[in-house]
Amino acid sequence: MPTVLLDLSVLSTGARTLGIGRYVADLAVGLVSATRGTRFRVLGVERISLLGREQVTEDLDAAVIRLRDRRVAIRSHVDWAYRVRLGLTRATRHVAPDLVHTGHPGATPLGKLACPRVTTCHDLIPLRYPRQYLTWRDGYHRGRQHLDQRRYHSATHVIAVSETSANDLVTLLGIPASKITVVHNGVDLQRWTSEPGASDSSIRERLGVAQCNYILSVGDTNWRKNPEGVLRALALARRALKGHELTLVWAARLSPVARAKLTALAVSLGVQDALILPGYVSDEDLGALYRGAVAQVFVSRAEGFGYPALEAMASGCPVVTSDRSSMAEIAADAAILVDPESHEAIAEPIAQLTRDAEERRRWSERGVARAARFSLETMARDTLGVYEQVVARR
Repeated sequence: MPTVLLDLSVLSTGARTLGIGRYVADLAVGLVSATRGTRFRVLGVERISLLGREQVTEDLDAAVIRLRDRRVAIRSHVDWAYRVRLGLTRATRHVAPDLVHTGHPGATPLGKLACPRVTTCHDLIPLRYPRQYLTWRDGYHRGRQHLDQRRYHSATHVIAVSETSANDLVTLLGIPASKITVVHNGVDLQRWTSEPGASDSSIRERLGVAQCNYILSVGDTNWRKNPEGVLRALALARRALKGHELTLVWAARLSPVARAKLTALAVSLGVQDALILPGYVSDEDLGALYRGAVAQVFVSRAEGFGYPALEAMASGCPVVTSDRSSMAEIAADAAILVDPESHEAIAEPIAQLTRDAEERRRWSERGVARAARFSLETMARDTLGVYEQVVARR
């Protein structure tokens, strides 16, 4: 029985609440069902020591729960990366799998593994926008390019989470297209559902949005997330709506600096009273927010995939998103696509959706239908197909 060793250890870091952490956790859970009745066995690495001593389990569901337990202290990213770089090669010799899959590309093992390695590319945004993201700490553009070339050229095969990321691998790093397979991320359609939850009303009451029209933004506030575009569009939409009140809920664990910058921008635009910053919210709370929102506004300048847009669509929330990068690819005609650099273009559909309940219903239905194509089962099945191809070529 061919054995795959899936690295789950990144879930012990702060990445557990980010898109990459969601990807690793959901893939592990999806593979449990996808491998049932097949000739493949998937083991999960929960922990690796610097000396290569590993904690491995066949119970992936339980491992994900343990690693994402919020009561467990978060390991630093640097500590985790060194353990993977120094220890994964030796751990692989102990377990002797037929294939290793590193779902987080940020820690390339030192030394040659005794089996093929599949790694996942989520995005190459720092290389695409070096002025915004690369400083002397990263070795500027040349240093980051060298690092990414090592990450992906050294892998036996690369899974790209979108056509956008796959194209960047080819054009920015020269990875052969034959070495890349696009496997779109999936979402748990039982967790992200348009069916109202029993506690939705009480959750929105607790978060202070039970009695108001609100739009929702999810994620960080760095340059590519376009926070100024969202807030300026909010100000324009409120002006156009006149009698209609409209609030923005920005749900994310923000640093004090990011929070202060967002608040200062809201003050400068005169919408400080229309901004709610609840911090990190659980999936249950986020689902309730999606289902009660006028729209989710996800107008990033670039995304490797864009989980929030897909989660919102699955939850029946109309989505206003960017007409570029992976967002247009994933949303297709199931979301309102706008130029993220045009505040007026963002504001117009926000105002329209606030006024028109029938318009909200139409976009909600489109989103639910589109999201059904991106299930965990599909992602896991397609990933298993990559494993089969790589092992067969070994």
